[in-house]
Amino acid sequence: MTLLRPLALLVVFFLALPALGAAPEPAELAPLKFPPASLVIEGAAGTTVYDRATLEDEFRTYRLVTTTPWRPDPATFEGVMLNDLLARHDLDTARGVKVTAENDFQVVIPAEILTSVPILVATRVDGQPHTRRARGPLQFVIPMDVYERLDLTERYWVWMAARIEAAD
Repeated sequence: MTLLRPLALLVVFFLALPALGAAPEPAELAPLKFPPASLVIEGAAGTTVYDRATLEDEFRTYRLVTTTPWRPDPATFEGVMLNDLLARHDLDTARGVKVTAENDFQVVIPAEILTSVPILVATRVDGQPHTRRARGPLQFVIPMDVYERLDLTERYWVWMAARIEAAD
């Protein structure tokens, strides 16, 4: 009898593991007061500037519970999908996009990553506005199981994202 209880707990633990790396799911988010932060998108029709509240108002919002290379414990990330932003600005057919962070870090995300990896642009963590101290205010988050399975590098986990444009 005593062996059955630890066995049952082990089964429950392993059944719960896939949930940690699940793809982002649609989520209704209550309004929050966000500190200033913006994302500039240079698309085919020109330049658009979004603050975090506008991103959440104008795009479908999602929730993702996952770990990250810097967070060993699962966190709840909420925000919008990068592909939705790219589609609105006709960047979804580009060969890739260049993302620039507030600190001028730049990365090019190739189209093959954009079309195969669900990237959440997180505006919130654990129900609160994402902060610069915690790799916000806008952070690209990838489900950890996808990150590990595809052997991606940390450069795609852009934080302090400030600008998106077509890659040259």
